[in-house]
Amino acid sequence: MPELRFEERLECLQMMLPEEVVPPDPTIEIAGLSDANAAEMVALTDLAFPGFFRRRTCEMGSYYGVRSDSELIAMGGERLMLEGYSEISGVCTHPAHRGKGLAASLIWRLVRDHCRDGLVSWLHVAAANRRALDLYLRLGFEVVRTVTLQRIGRNPAA
Repeated sequence: MPELRFEERLECLQMMLPEEVVPPDPTIEIAGLSDANAAEMVALTDLAFPGFFRRRTCEMGSYYGVRSDSELIAMGGERLMLEGYSEISGVCTHPAHRGKGLAASLIWRLVRDHCRDGLVSWLHVAAANRRALDLYLRLGFEVVRTVTLQRIGRNPAA
């Protein structure tokens, strides 16, 4: 299709949390996010993985965030829903606030929701993103398969 162009190939690992993993209780204040927060959600995710989170992505599921002095500094939510499974997505932390356990707390919040609703938590992570991959493995996620995502875009109108 001449109106579309290939932009990027991303090698990912698909991971799943075994059902016997019990999420810990929250240790930080986590707030729900909505489409009213879309602009700041896009700005935060653009620091971590530009272009993969768009203005309406947050409409695909529940999203949560952590704030510091009213600034959104960490977030995570849901994207793809399959029967019995909910994908954790958009997990990111502002670079100035990494290493404080914010991403783990957000992931556990989502996992608690999934457990309550009888859903299995799963996610995708870029194979080259060692920091995120190490976090997910520490939380108990297991690699299920490798997948290749192809990012395409529209060509500008001629």
